[in-house]
Amino acid sequence: DCFKDDQWDTALLGDLLNLTPHLQSLGLGWNNLGHNVMKALCAASSSLSNLQELDLSFCFKDDQWDTALLGDLLNLTPHLQTLRLHNNNLGHNAVKALCAASPSLSNLQDLILANNNLGDDSLESLMLIIDKCPLE
Repeated sequence: DCFKDDQWDTALLGDLLNLTPHLQSLGLGWNNLGHNVMKALCAASSSLSNLQELDLSFCFKDDQWDTALLGDLLNLTPHLQTLRLHNNNLGHNAVKALCAASPSLSNLQDLILANNNLGDDSLESLMLIIDKCPLE
């Protein structure tokens, strides 16, 4: 719970990520992430290529998801095994972005989506991911 109200210095975040090219786990849970932070994460794509675990739980409120950037971020993490997105008020568009990125999530084993108030249409879309990934 480091940053609230978009207090992120995204340039420094990008610099920090670029200094860690072998990063395997990134925990950003309980932070107020916005569009600029997601852009900074995507810009640090070479640092995220080895990422195996990504925690974005409790990060977005009131459907603040930038679904295009979520898809971009997931496409940059081909070795991702664990994705935590619980307690984020995911909307159907975020689920669609997740589904669109599913071909690049072939190593995904744990997908945590609890407490997102997903509707039936979102759950049906998620079945596409379950069919393509070796989820446990």
